[in-house]
Amino acid sequence: MDSEIDFSTYTLDELYSSARAIDREAYPERAKEIDDLIETREAQSPSENIVSKVAGEKATRSDRLVAAIVDGVLGVVCFIPVFILVGFDNLSQPTLTLSAGLLGYGILSTLVLHGYLMYQRGQTIGKSLMSIRIENLDGTQASFTTIYFKRMLCMQLLSLVPSVGQFIAGFVNPLFIFGKDKRCLHDHLAGTKVSYVD
Repeated sequence: MDSEIDFSTYTLDELYSSARAIDREAYPERAKEIDDLIETREAQSPSENIVSKVAGEKATRSDRLVAAIVDGVLGVVCFIPVFILVGFDNLSQPTLTLSAGLLGYGILSTLVLHGYLMYQRGQTIGKSLMSIRIENLDGTQASFTTIYFKRMLCMQLLSLVPSVGQFIAGFVNPLFIFGKDKRCLHDHLAGTKVSYVD
């Protein structure tokens, strides 16, 4: 690669293209330079981000939030029959049997709602509405196994651990998205990112 290239003269879209095309293992310093320029440009010109919503670009935090809200609302709706059947008093201090039942119901409802989309397109319903998908770090679609077992199930299981687990799954996990690479804790654990699709 020509070391004399001045990426600072590139437009934001050209920087995105360069970030996709560069061999990051062979040219880590240049890749970092491009990533830093992208972050600076996005911060300086948020309006340009509208143009950048093209396939392969990392999803914005706001689009990921909207997708998460949609998925969360759908999840709550699925649990309404459980709230009615079990009662809120029993849910506040669940037994081991009830906890196992809730986990099983949560897994089943997640697979019924999102299983097909996760398997076929690397998406949940919310992500599909926002035209974003879960990808491996190399930009390929993440497999169902990666999405569910490495990314989702670990957080579901962690949320069953009183106090510490719930704090990590519910608070620390989403806070990671404010990092430089816009990836939640579950993305780091699974080796994934969330990007736009056509």
